[in-house]
Amino acid sequence: MKILLLAGGAWYHDQPAHRRALRACLEPHFDVHMTHYPERALDEDLSGFDVIADYTSWWEPSKAQCQALLAAVANGTGFACLHPATASWMNSREYHDMVGGTFVFHDPNKLLRVVTEPSQHYKTREGLLESSAITEGIGEFEVQDELYVVDGDMTRWQILARSQGHPVVWTKPYGKGRVFSISLGHDERALGHPSVQQLYVRGIQWAGGRLD
Repeated sequence: MKILLLAGGAWYHDQPAHRRALRACLEPHFDVHMTHYPERALDEDLSGFDVIADYTSWWEPSKAQCQALLAAVANGTGFACLHPATASWMNSREYHDMVGGTFVFHDPNKLLRVVTEPSQHYKTREGLLESSAITEGIGEFEVQDELYVVDGDMTRWQILARSQGHPVVWTKPYGKGRVFSISLGHDERALGHPSVQQLYVRGIQWAGGRLD
């Protein structure tokens, strides 16, 4: 699978350690084309990519760049909204409608207990979770990370993992495209966690139609 990985924006999400950790997680599984100039990438033809993955934060596209992304996903290109990307594209309501919500705030970086549930429609102590090949066999795990609070219409989400009751992994459709969102992955500690890496890889595979 050919992946366009958008990076850039706020300096604290665009350090060399982030780039190394993202590459270490994704390159063994995908043909990754990472760019730190998302505005350039979105001005080019996107049709050759199976999935567009976004790790930008507090970055704003032009209207034409936004429309190019939305059109690509609506026409069947997969999309992966990775950790900070719900706090990006703040000038585009349409982008946040596509990914399902908008970043509101996060707790201080701390040890989180993440709950996934492979049994369909089983209500855990954390809240309702749904079954998915993305989370199958992962179970519960602890990771040092930020807990994001995202505001959106959760009735449109398939929520696959939670922490402290808040969704941290979810999926949704957008036109013909599949959208995978994960709010975990603030730094190399989280990006290097085996369960987080599994979620990134499987989520991108699912968005690209290679996992059901």
